[in-house]
Amino acid sequence: MIRALFISLVLAGVCAAQPPKGEADDSARIQGGPTTFDASIAPAIEVKRAKTGHLLVKPAINGHPAGWFIFDTGAGICVISTGHAKDLELERTGDIHGSGVGGGKSMPLYKAKTLTLGPGAFTEQPMMETDLGFLKQHLGDEIAGVIGFGVLSKCVVELDLAAPRIAIHDPKTYGLAHGQWTELTITGGVPSVHATFEEHEGVFRLDTGADGFVTFHQPAVEKWKLLEGREVKSAKLGGVGGFVDAKRGVVKSFTLGGVKQENIEATFAVEAKGNFGEADRDGNIGAGLLKPFTLVLDYDSKRIAFVKKAGAAK
Repeated sequence: MIRALFISLVLAGVCAAQPPKGEADDSARIQGGPTTFDASIAPAIEVKRAKTGHLLVKPAINGHPAGWFIFDTGAGICVISTGHAKDLELERTGDIHGSGVGGGKSMPLYKAKTLTLGPGAFTEQPMMETDLGFLKQHLGDEIAGVIGFGVLSKCVVELDLAAPRIAIHDPKTYGLAHGQWTELTITGGVPSVHATFEEHEGVFRLDTGADGFVTFHQPAVEKWKLLEGREVKSAKLGGVGGFVDAKRGVVKSFTLGGVKQENIEATFAVEAKGNFGEADRDGNIGAGLLKPFTLVLDYDSKRIAFVKKAGAAK
């Protein structure tokens, strides 16, 4: 985040969205092909932390080194940045309705014959095109794309945002060594969990592509009157699709995965626009709240393990 301007950089919900009424359903078009795993390749992959805190990885696409991609649980589809499709020999397959922080619109859809990341080889991978060029000034690196649902739904991921560490595993052979599984809801290709804050309980998107702690959707802000009596400053939420007006403040406590964290920085959307105008989820949990854990994500079985690190509060 760029604290001086109170702008939170959010990649939340870079996804294939539910299309407007009367248009064709895109869900069948974002399903990738079969995935294979090479047991001779170590599960842990190369990871770089950007200066914003986002985790960057380097997939190969159609046999070509593809550059830095943001590893983003908040992305309901893999993304390729404008200008990279030709060099990576992606096949144009039409258009798709996409959504982001600033709203939704029709975007070009491509397909990668192969996308390789660590031991996983993901075939017939759909990729939505959008311009991510604006991210370089914030992250410090050119961002060629986003690794999202199409990859995450085909493997088990161990994710440590603090280390940082990402490991890709074959779901057929993976066994949870520590912690226990809890329910994970997948909506629009994006995972959500139940969490509590102050005196409320809600459903929150898990979003490693968001660099803050927690952002509350505008309907939740209104429903629970979250701005009343709370000291806040003006803010903006920026990401794919534009910007959304918000307020920034603190919530006294937030409990996730059995760990209670106190005096948490929070952003409150005040525009019912884009993903932060959705009422079916109450907010967006970013990387800041996830650092006390090693996350184990198993999309296919709709489960997650929050493995507490040594020293995490209870």
